[in-house]
Amino acid sequence: MRPRRCVMLRGTPEETRRDALALCAALDPREVLWVGAGEVPFQTSTAAGVRRLLGGAFDAVVLDVHAGLDADVLGQAQGFVRGGGALVLRWPDAPPLAGRERLAAYPFSPEDVGVRFFRRVERWLAPLSDAAPLTAADRADRGTDEQAAVVARLTASLSSRSPSVSVLLSDRGRGKSSALGLAIAALPADVRVVVSAAREEAVSELFRFATGRPGVTETARLRFMAPAALLDAEADVIVVDEAAQIPVPLLRAIERAHPEARLAFATTAHGYEGTGRGFVLRFVEELRERARPLDELRLRAPIRWADDDPLERALFGALALDAEPATGVEEATLDAVEAVTLDRDALAADETQLRDFFGLLVHAHYRTTPSDLQRILDAPNLALHALRFRGRIVAATLVAKEGSLPLSRCEAIARGEARIRGHALPDTLISHAGRVRAGTLPMIRSVRIATHPALRRRGLATRLIEHVHATHAAEDAPALFGTLFGVTRELLRFRRSVGYQLVRVGSSRGARTGEPSAVMIRPVTPEAKALVEGLREDLARDWPLQRALLDGAGDLRLDPALHDALALDLPEPRPATRDQLVETARAYLFGPRPYESAASAITALVEAHAGELPAMAPADAALVRARVLERRPWPESAVEGGHASVPSAMRALRRALAGWLPAREPALR
Repeated sequence: MRPRRCVMLRGTPEETRRDALALCAALDPREVLWVGAGEVPFQTSTAAGVRRLLGGAFDAVVLDVHAGLDADVLGQAQGFVRGGGALVLRWPDAPPLAGRERLAAYPFSPEDVGVRFFRRVERWLAPLSDAAPLTAADRADRGTDEQAAVVARLTASLSSRSPSVSVLLSDRGRGKSSALGLAIAALPADVRVVVSAAREEAVSELFRFATGRPGVTETARLRFMAPAALLDAEADVIVVDEAAQIPVPLLRAIERAHPEARLAFATTAHGYEGTGRGFVLRFVEELRERARPLDELRLRAPIRWADDDPLERALFGALALDAEPATGVEEATLDAVEAVTLDRDALAADETQLRDFFGLLVHAHYRTTPSDLQRILDAPNLALHALRFRGRIVAATLVAKEGSLPLSRCEAIARGEARIRGHALPDTLISHAGRVRAGTLPMIRSVRIATHPALRRRGLATRLIEHVHATHAAEDAPALFGTLFGVTRELLRFRRSVGYQLVRVGSSRGARTGEPSAVMIRPVTPEAKALVEGLREDLARDWPLQRALLDGAGDLRLDPALHDALALDLPEPRPATRDQLVETARAYLFGPRPYESAASAITALVEAHAGELPAMAPADAALVRARVLERRPWPESAVEGGHASVPSAMRALRRALAGWLPAREPALR
C-alpha cells in the first residue's frame, strides 16, 4: 500500500475551508469525513461525535483545528485514513483560543492556557505535509497473513468444547475487531455467542464481519450484552472487545462467573481512548495464574495502511502513545535521587524527559489518553514534580491547584445552579458532602502519582509526596492537601502513611477502576482540620449503609479486607441531628447531590413515613420501596419502577421524593 499523507492547510477559517473543499473535490464524497461545522458534500461529524465512527475508513479525513485542537480527536481521526489517503488539517496561523476553555480552570481564562501541545503537534506533522492532489485511497482486498493466523487460533479455541481464555492485543488499524468477527462467523451453528463492550457502537465492525450485515445485528445465536449483564449470561462463548475500557474488577467477575465457557478478551494496546496498559498489567497477569488455558495473541501488522506508515509514526510521536518508563535506572536508591519541580517549557523541549514522565503515568494509570498529555503540557492550574536519577525521571506526580472559590460560586454549585471545571476536590466536598464553605479554601489535589515499576517499595513515592508538601506549603499556603482515587488497600495505607485521612467513600464504583472512590485529606490549617473532623463523623455514621449500597451481587461485593481498611480508625458514630437530616435531604431533593451521598438522610425520612407510600403513584412507590427501603441495586430498582434505564430511574426517584417528602416534612418546604 502507498503511505498515508498529512496535508496542513494554513490560513483563516474561510481560506482553509475553501482549500480543503478544492483538495477533496475529486474524491467520492462518501469517502471523505469532514470533522467540523458547516454544510459540505461529504460525510460530516462533530469533534465529539468522532468516537462513534471508530471502525470506519475513509480516503480523506478533514479536521478543523480552528475550532480547537483536541488530542483524542486527532488520534482517532488519523485511524480512519486508508493507505494512500490523507489526513487534512485546517491549521490556523496561530494557536486558536477556541477549545482552550476545556483546560481553563478558575481563576484562569483561555488566554492562560498553554500552546505547547499545539506547537508539538505542528513540529511532528509539518514535515509530512505536501500539496499534491488527493486521489482515491488503497483498498485492502484481504487481511494480513498474521490476521489469518490469529483468526485460525481464535476459531480453534472458541470452537473447542473445553474451557479456555484468549487475549488479543493490537494497535489500531490491525484488524482486531474484524478478526473477532471472522472467528465468530466460523463457529458451529449451535454455539451460543455473546459479545460485549463498554459501548454498543464499538462492536459494529465485529458484528459486520460476524453476520455480513451492517451495524449491531443480532441473530438467533449471536447477541450483544452490556458488560455488567454478562455475569448472568447464558452462553458457550463470550467475546469482550475493547476490554481495557471495562473496570478490571468487572472483567475479573465475568471470567469467574463462566468457568466452563470459552472467553476472548481483546483491546487496543496504544489506543486513543486509553492505553490498555492496565488491562495487560492487572487482568492478563491474573489470567496467567488461572488453571484455565490462556492463549495470548498479538496483531502487529496494519491492514488499512502500510507497515511503518509515516502518518502513524508521526502521530505516535506527537501523542507519545508509545511512551515507556525510563530504562537503565534499576540501581536508583532513595539517597541517589533528586526531587525537582518541572518547568513545562523545558519539559516540552526535552523529548526524553517528557516521555519518561508520561511513560510512568501510562504504565501506572490504565486509561491514560492523549488528552492527558495535552493537559500536562498546557493546563495552567497544574504543577509537575518528579524524582530524577542520573538525569532520568523515575517517579512522577501531577498536582492541581484548586479551591479559593468565591462563596457565592460555592453556594450556586450547592444549589445546582452552577458547575465548576477543574476543581474536582472542591466540587465533591460541596456537591457530595454538603460542605459549601470548603470550596473557599485553597487546596492542592494530587491528580496522579507513579513510581518506576522496577523501583517500587523503596520509599520513592513518599519522598516525592514530601517534596510536593514542602514546595506548595511554601509557595501556595494551602489549607489542605487532598486526593480522590479508586480505592485499594495499598493506596489507603500509603496515603495514611504520609498524613492523609479518609473523609469520604463514594457509594458507586468508578467507571475507570471499578473500585469505589475515596477522598483523603491532609489538613494544614485549623479550619481544614475542623472540616476533616466533621467529614469523618459523617463517614462513620453513614458507612454501614454506604457499604450495603456498594455491595453488588456475587463477585462484585466489596472485598471484606478493603471494608476493614476503609473502616479503620473511624470515630465512634453519632446519630445525625434533625437539622442535618433535613439539610442533607434538601440538597438531594432540590440540588445536585446524588442519592448515594444522601442515602442515610433520605432513608431515615422515608422510613418515618413508609405507611404513606400508597399516596404515591404506584410506579413511583415501587421505585422508592426497591431503592430506598430495600436497598436494591439501581438496575433492579429501575425494573421495579417500570423504567427502561438506570438514568431514567434516578431522575424519577428524585422527582417522586421531591413531590412527596416535603408534604410530610414541613422543614423541607
